[in-house]
Amino acid sequence: MIFPASVKAISSIVSSPVTSEKPAVLMAKVQQRIQFKKGTHLAEIKGGVARGTVNTYLIKAKKGQKMKIEIQSLEKNAVFNIIDPKTKTIVKESKSWSGELSHTGDYEIAVGTERGGASYTMSVSVK
Repeated sequence: MIFPASVKAISSIVSSPVTSEKPAVLMAKVQQRIQFKKGTHLAEIKGGVARGTVNTYLIKAKKGQKMKIEIQSLEKNAVFNIIDPKTKTIVKESKSWSGELSHTGDYEIAVGTERGGASYTMSVSVK
C-alpha cells in the first residue's frame, strides 16, 4: 500500500507506543521519613506499591534499641527489606521482623511485593 507523503512524515515522527524504557524521573528513589508522635514509639503507615517498584522509608534509631516491623496486605504479597546505616541488608523479603539494632543512624525500610501490586499497612516500633 502506498501512503501519501504527509502520512509517511507523521509516522517517522511518532514514536512507537510500546516501549520498555521508563523515564529516569519515574525511576527516581523517593524516601519518606517515619517520625513517631510525641510520647509514642509506634507508627502505622498505609500505602500501596505497584509491581516492580519499591516504597522506601527512613527511620532514625540508636544502637541497642529494639525495632519491630510487621506488614499486612489484602493481597498477602507485600514484603520489606531493612538496610542498616552501614548499607548492610539485615532483613530480606519479610512480613514480620524484630531485633536489636547494631548501629546508630538511619535505617531504610524498602517495601515491595512478591508478585503483582499491593496495598499495605505497616507498623513500625522502636523502643
